[in-house]
Amino acid sequence: MGFYEVYKGFFEAFKTKMEEIEALKQVVLGERFKLAKLPLAIINPTETMISQEHIGSKLRLTVSFDVILVIRETEPEDWFENILTVMASVVDKVLQDRTVNEKCKDIIPVRFMPGEVRFADKMYYGGLIEFRALIFYSP
Repeated sequence: MGFYEVYKGFFEAFKTKMEEIEALKQVVLGERFKLAKLPLAIINPTETMISQEHIGSKLRLTVSFDVILVIRETEPEDWFENILTVMASVVDKVLQDRTVNEKCKDIIPVRFMPGEVRFADKMYYGGLIEFRALIFYSP
């Protein structure tokens, strides 16, 4: 299996996990989308560090990516009830299966940032969760 298949396979499995979250109406990974159905999760790959594992041809991939959550258009009355519950459901879902159906060795959330999200000169409310996953790959 080539690098692309391993990399894309991980993200497709992650997207499938996100689609299981009842609070999310739409999950996007690399495709065009409209901000029509909220709450929306956008999976955004950011950086992958590649290093040699100790012995042999195995490579260690440290995959970093963000999940941008666009939850609502209006300012929430209660951030904990209206925003953080949706964000926490994403973290909880990931921590239930830290191998993402055996597509990675481990995954952890490394940043959890509720706040304002801007798209097309319009402000929404939601947040960003950054994740790091460890994948071993043999070319």
